[in-house]
Amino acid sequence: MRWMSWCKRFEAFTLVELLVVISTIALLLGILLLSLGKARAQARSVVCKSILRNLALAHQQYVAETGMYLPHTGYDPYTPWYNNDYFRQAVGLPRASDEQKQRRQQIQEWQANVPRNLICPQARYAPEHPESGLYPIDRSYGVNVECDADAMRRGVGSLFDKESWVRQSATKLFLADALDWWITYLNCRRYFEYGENYTGFETYGAVACRHFGRMNLIYWDGHVGQLPAEQVVNDSSLWYPFKLEQE
Repeated sequence: MRWMSWCKRFEAFTLVELLVVISTIALLLGILLLSLGKARAQARSVVCKSILRNLALAHQQYVAETGMYLPHTGYDPYTPWYNNDYFRQAVGLPRASDEQKQRRQQIQEWQANVPRNLICPQARYAPEHPESGLYPIDRSYGVNVECDADAMRRGVGSLFDKESWVRQSATKLFLADALDWWITYLNCRRYFEYGENYTGFETYGAVACRHFGRMNLIYWDGHVGQLPAEQVVNDSSLWYPFKLEQE
């Protein structure tokens, strides 16, 4: 009898013991969920790089077939890179419709015209704004317009004349995570103010360092990389195709 009475005395947990157990389980679940979240984000970054790699291959095909680099700014016809028919064909997309090639009333606004599998899975605005089942790739990736602007300022011709800078192409930014279809060095810092929130004029030309504070990108020679935000916004040599001295 004494033995049974002694056992009964220790059958139940105290409140403190229960709280300790619950706290431990909650802590372990928190660590697990955090790890799973990071793993998912890393997987999305890998998918983003895969998309960029496919875009780089399409661009190389475009260059091989046309002898030009992808037009993207104030050329005739004035149209974004992702509306270029030759490039779309290289990516495996149908031609953009006439409506999709027309600007809306807002400057630099075009209709969404790519499937979801060409949108960075870490982007937020683009997946949330489909139109007729298609998505705005310009809120996912943007092309560096400083290359051509620099060429024009220095009077050395268009970036389409690849001989003028090709030996530096492995270190120069071409296409990257962005909030706009074109990106500039002067506006690249705006992402740190607005995040993934596309606002129009305020976020024109902004890159998107959406992968743990890093940005996925294609270099002009076609290889894919990733850079920390600090380098993206502080290293101007990444953006311009020419050295400071005259070639």
